Amino acid sequence: MSFRKGLMIACAFAVAAVAPRVAHAQTPVRFSGAVSLGLPIGDLGNATDLGYGLTFRGEGKLSNPEWGVRGDLTWDRFPGRGVVDAYSYLSLAGNFVHRTPSESLYEFAGLGLYNNSISFNGGGNVSDTNLGVQMGVGLDLAKGPHTPFVEFGLTSVFTSGSNTLWFPVRFGIRF
Repeated sequence: MSFRKGLMIACAFAVAAVAPRVAHAQTPVRFSGAVSLGLPIGDLGNATDLGYGLTFRGEGKLSNPEWGVRGDLTWDRFPGRGVVDAYSYLSLAGNFVHRTPSESLYEFAGLGLYNNSISFNGGGNVSDTNLGVQMGVGLDLAKGPHTPFVEFGLTSVFTSGSNTLWFPVRFGIRF
């Protein structure tokens, strides 16, 4: 089974399992979408240029009002140099989010699965899946039902033999 097919099946099961609970929850799940710029560092930075990405996520609160969980579905792409056309990462991550109700600043950290696909200029692709972490801080730019935000993060994918790190800066809206 391919990673993408497995990811779609996992998402479908997650939605089916969570939907009845969300329907009866006092605090609704909020969704958000974001675009990002990714500054690669380490080995990835030596092989690529500034990247970009798209993120879709769902977020809900835990019993403590300052803590929440969120699930991120993210696609990041970095243009390659030399024989490599591009590096692409499709990820599914779970994060804990800490928010102080009186402040706009929040922190997040979590684990995810990252499917890395390397496409070459002459044709052909190489793909593998690895565990990774992401963490960072975000700032809500306004309060209300449609909340614009900016996030500054660090993503590290545990690849063997290379250093795969980047700093995503995400701009999005939570609705």
